[in-house]
Amino acid sequence: MSPSDPPFHLWIAADDTRTIAALAPLKISRTPLKHEWGSITDLRAVPVPQKSHNIAGIIVLATLVLIGAFGLCLSGAPALVIFILAALVLGIGLAATTSKAPAARVVAPDQKAFPALHHTLDEEEEREDFFDLVESAERAGRALPAVEKVIDPAEGGQLLAQVLWEGADVLSRRQQLRPQLVRQQQWTPTASPSSHAAQALAEQREKVTAQWDQTEAELARIRTALELAAVAAENAAHDPDAIVAVREAYRELADVYGERF
Repeated sequence: MSPSDPPFHLWIAADDTRTIAALAPLKISRTPLKHEWGSITDLRAVPVPQKSHNIAGIIVLATLVLIGAFGLCLSGAPALVIFILAALVLGIGLAATTSKAPAARVVAPDQKAFPALHHTLDEEEEREDFFDLVESAERAGRALPAVEKVIDPAEGGQLLAQVLWEGADVLSRRQQLRPQLVRQQQWTPTASPSSHAAQALAEQREKVTAQWDQTEAELARIRTALELAAVAAENAAHDPDAIVAVREAYRELADVYGERF
């Protein structure tokens, strides 16, 4: 399986710690918010609300435990037995009252078997940039029916999914470069600038910086292409002259994806 094999379908799943874009099915450990459009299935974990302590329930529980303990006392039960039973019931009740459901998590069943079909983003900046791309792509997708004479909505939806996959790849590479860039910015030279070690480090710094700049340029091109596709299609609904811009926008999207795959 490769990204160019039809039918192309992109899965996106996000929880509060990571976002995964994949060409294989994804899941959420609890019932997610599911949104399908074009060639994309978008799953978002439902946040678990902060559960406040049930004060009324705790009061009722404590009252019932006291009544039960009093009843055992009247029946002549040993004090130690009453204490143990009361503590046990109260502990179980408090645990049930104050327990919090585990947060939902992204599940990628095929990630180990097919790592190349998955891009995981766990840094906040990369996640936010990817969601921005998704938002622009969805705007463009919603406007496709208005320009179906220029581009088939199904083909346009698939192309938007393909470019989002490319965006996830670029952001994944940028995420991997970030720690290297930060370390180099924090590095304080101790050796002579003319030494072999200093020269090697300088070369490595230039290489990482060049790679970083390349990913930023690729990301900017993808962002611009998706934004233009959205704006052009939205304008075409009331401006016939914008049809030309739609053709150019989707030609650029095809170039963005085609140059890599």
